[in-house]
Amino acid sequence: MSFGGRGRGGRTNPSWTNSVPRPWNRSRGRGFAPRAGRGGSSRAYSRYPQSAPDIIKNPLGQLITIINNAELSLEAGSRTDALTINGCKYIASYNWMNTKTPTILIPGRPPRWTPLKVPQRLEEDKKDVVYYRDPNAARFPSHPTEPAVEALLKTDPEFHTSVIDIFACGSTLGNLLRFVRSLDKSFRFDVEVIGNTVFFVRKENTPTEEIEGIHGYGHSFPEAYTSWEKDVKGSETHQRLVQYEFGGFKCVVRFECDGYLPDSAENTSAKHPESKAALDADDIAKAFEAASVDHALPVAGDSLAIKESGSEVPQHSIFDLKTRSGRFKRQIDMGDVLPVLWLKQIPNFIIAYHDGEGLFENINVRDVQADIDSWEHNNQDALHRLVVLLRKITQLAKSSESGRIEVYSPGVDRLEIHKQYGSGSTTISSPLKAAWERNSSSLVESDNEDEDDDQNGVLLEQVYDRFSDTSYVSDDDNKDYTACSADSCGLCGKCSY
Repeated sequence: MSFGGRGRGGRTNPSWTNSVPRPWNRSRGRGFAPRAGRGGSSRAYSRYPQSAPDIIKNPLGQLITIINNAELSLEAGSRTDALTINGCKYIASYNWMNTKTPTILIPGRPPRWTPLKVPQRLEEDKKDVVYYRDPNAARFPSHPTEPAVEALLKTDPEFHTSVIDIFACGSTLGNLLRFVRSLDKSFRFDVEVIGNTVFFVRKENTPTEEIEGIHGYGHSFPEAYTSWEKDVKGSETHQRLVQYEFGGFKCVVRFECDGYLPDSAENTSAKHPESKAALDADDIAKAFEAASVDHALPVAGDSLAIKESGSEVPQHSIFDLKTRSGRFKRQIDMGDVLPVLWLKQIPNFIIAYHDGEGLFENINVRDVQADIDSWEHNNQDALHRLVVLLRKITQLAKSSESGRIEVYSPGVDRLEIHKQYGSGSTTISSPLKAAWERNSSSLVESDNEDEDDDQNGVLLEQVYDRFSDTSYVSDDDNKDYTACSADSCGLCGKCSY
């Protein structure tokens, strides 16, 4: 892996042209959050107040159709086959840096779990520090998905984009999962077809929309109990991309990672202390103050700087983190947490309870993979509805003349599909879009060149041979391969949900 310099530029997203981050002018914590926080930026389920989409400020385009859960259940029918996430693997990652120009490190690394040797009373989260809902949009408002695609194609320049059906994030998929489970939360996101892939793009009211109602220790705790290692110092957030198959869709999912467990990671770059030495109250206050000051947003621009540093950590070592007050002996509701961990395939969960005044003496580090598997088994009806919904959205996007639509849900059991308003928005810059489409077409071209090769017994080649066979195509031009799998049915075109 070798790269450097700057990424590809692009035009400003029309929907956010007037949303350039304002110069910093706050009394104390002057800048971007030291980390996006637990229950903040990219969490599908949040303990902080959620803002509703402002369709007055950001109008919707023409309505195409309306979807409800009864319709999804009817189409899912009486399917009893088990829906599971299969073949999950890490494919890329990057860290956002605290710099004056938009800069990412590839592959970066999550913060390392370095608990204090002796529990210390922590300072409560600062209410005058701004935390943004979407760090990708806040730092690169013209094309928030650009860093993820850059990271993937820099990590693997030969990545076969044609095999990816859906490129999404924890937020967009989390909102759809909540919808099919009939949970009340309004949301919207953009959809664009690039090559063979349908991109789901998170959309807040503005790129710099803030998380309101900050309280507790959801930010100060990770600042004290995790550490950015030397080669990734100055990082703000670690973003990961995983690839997996679900319901016949090959998906790439981007999400924020809270940290990693060194004991679970393989081939770490160097030996590090297992825990932080005891600090006095002044030391902790100074450390958090240093992390909160001068973390200003970069100057808005269309150029993304890319640097190489960090190292990959295995998916089985990463964790999600939550803090709660233990004063009232209320346990965290894992029914809110497990769907998020399932979507992101995060196997470890840390829940830290404090005494109500910032002293954490009850910290549980758990491997929750069995709980995730159990949740998946017990929510098959909702998962079947999710597959039908994904199929509808992708088909509507591909049938759209512009290849762009918008998904909007005002609340429980109503999901609207709209044309994008005005000229719409572009997911990634033109040069990067060309690179994605080029990688998409190269696989088909390579397969056609090898069509007559005697070694064409590879399954992928057989699949493309079938698509290129005239008799196969003419049998039924209207076959739908969305529900098919090359592994299970050989792409029969007759599978349904």
